[in-house]
Amino acid sequence: MLDDIGESFLTRAVELVKSGHNFVFVLDNIDWEEKVHDMRKENQNKSVHAMTTSIVFSRVSLPQSLPNTHPQQDLRKCNVRQVVNLSSAEIDTIRMRYRVIVQNLLLQQFPAFESFKPSSPLATYCQYAENMSEKSETVTMPVLLKDEKKYAECVDVLDQLEKWVYDIYSAAGLCQTRTDSDPPISPPVMSTYSSRPDQPASHVPPSPCDDDPLHGIRIPCFGDQLTRVHFAGAKDLRAGCHTAKQRLDHLYPFCIADWHTKRSFLKVAPANCITYENVRGGKKLSL
Repeated sequence: MLDDIGESFLTRAVELVKSGHNFVFVLDNIDWEEKVHDMRKENQNKSVHAMTTSIVFSRVSLPQSLPNTHPQQDLRKCNVRQVVNLSSAEIDTIRMRYRVIVQNLLLQQFPAFESFKPSSPLATYCQYAENMSEKSETVTMPVLLKDEKKYAECVDVLDQLEKWVYDIYSAAGLCQTRTDSDPPISPPVMSTYSSRPDQPASHVPPSPCDDDPLHGIRIPCFGDQLTRVHFAGAKDLRAGCHTAKQRLDHLYPFCIADWHTKRSFLKVAPANCITYENVRGGKKLSL
């Protein structure tokens, strides 16, 4: 039954890729402890580690018209102010959007401002407003019993992600079929190895190969800070391989999603909130 449900999930992912939607991988670790009833020398509590993976599809399908073969400028020499040079009209638009955001916060937190609501814009213009109002398509993938603290097992997870990318795009008819003559995957990396601290190879845009079945396909991977560092380091270990599949070129870039930081903030915020009291109305407002 679980296999049938998984196949239906994969079929939905193939349909969305066929229709031109892009997706990203979202990864996180799960750790739990299996406690034994009677603990003995040969029967101890076990610490189990796993990785969860889900595919999140973009609600807006953007054309892949911009070149993505190499960096346009050297970051060590370019002037950031010249790269992001905003016009006066763009700066005015940004200020207007900030005003709307602050205004909505004030209307939500201060009931006394309710009289200004009919004459105030409640939303900013967005070209893709209809798309952004829809729910994101999320496909749950199998849980992998791998420990993200070990580089060897992180490499195994990335190999599985590479296989899923190929399976999806192959079923969608958007990539060539691999032949049996493709070089085999290199042996697993020993967990005693370590990546370079700066992880140079994992953050450089991969150069596309003409003989790559997934030519030009790059899937971003999102995770917390620990996941990003470990998986970028795992990819760095494969930087010297001969094929794009072995180098994990189709998994790029590795991005941070700070949901743990947001959760910690929400846990601490209520204890440190400031309370204002409306003397005439007898109401309290916590910020």
